[in-house]
Amino acid sequence: MLLPLLLLHCKQEENLLLGEWQGTLVTEAGDSLRLDPREITFRFTPDNRYAFTSTLRYREAGTWRYDSGYLFAQDTTQPSNSERVVAVETLTLDSLVLRMQADSAQRMVYLLRTSPPPPE
Repeated sequence: MLLPLLLLHCKQEENLLLGEWQGTLVTEAGDSLRLDPREITFRFTPDNRYAFTSTLRYREAGTWRYDSGYLFAQDTTQPSNSERVVAVETLTLDSLVLRMQADSAQRMVYLLRTSPPPPE
């Protein structure tokens, strides 16, 4: 009985990711980075596709999945890209915080939803 409840909870969290997100702050080792966080955007669609933009006109797109507090993303724009994993620190109707390892420091990316929330 516990397993179906756990699966339902993961599916509900996964549905919270759906939509468009825009960066508000990026920190590394606790210090804010000197960049425009609004250039960082994500779009997650129900067919498990995503699009990502970042600073310096960087773009990628591919497939995503969510499992137990981790977001797995596979950029399919380049054939040799491996799957990336980031921790989802916070996920609510309007806020998303991702934690990742950048070189030897921990990076946090804070985002706000820019699209209507997904239907429940």
